[in-house]
Amino acid sequence: MTRREYRRRRRRRARRRYLIKRIAISSAFLLATGSVFFSVYAVTNQERPALEETEAVGEMPTIAPEAPTEAHSEAQEGKDLGWTAAEEYKAARMAMAEAEGEDTEGKALVILVIYNRQHSGKFPDTVGGVISQENAFTSYHNGRYDRVKPDADCWAALDLIQIQGWDESQGALYFERTPEDEESTWHSRNLERLFIHGNHTFYTEKEAKAN
Repeated sequence: MTRREYRRRRRRRARRRYLIKRIAISSAFLLATGSVFFSVYAVTNQERPALEETEAVGEMPTIAPEAPTEAHSEAQEGKDLGWTAAEEYKAARMAMAEAEGEDTEGKALVILVIYNRQHSGKFPDTVGGVISQENAFTSYHNGRYDRVKPDADCWAALDLIQIQGWDESQGALYFERTPEDEESTWHSRNLERLFIHGNHTFYTEKEAKAN
């Protein structure tokens, strides 16, 4: 998949989500308006009491469609990684090299580790620098990174982060293939284990875990 095709697909998805959202809002407004109309109709067609027994009736309040809550609005926002197209490609390619057999979220977690490192202050502050740092990613130094290209699921993983705002990395800075039978590894001895996803275990530095 070329970069142009990827961007075209992202625009189509964004446009589709926008249309669905507008349709949902319009439907909610029409439903609310219809409910008010039938309620007023039912009341005005009931037997009315004598005039002297009634009180002045004020204007019917206008009912507007409920505004989305702040939490709902935030849930719809993507996560801006601040990357150029070239940096996105590098990260997606690393996801392919390191997590080809993982699901979309597993690939997204690899991308997020790159992002977390870039902004940690303890690693290079560029995507290229993070990826090429010595001993950082096995697939980069053994040549696999140069042999693969990101597939559709790698781009879907990037969309998951940037369009849907998905981030369950817990700030992970490291990952490795999960050791068998609790085998001792450098990661398990020196880092704080966060979680396991698919075939990978994710870690952070012990002093960096705040909550």
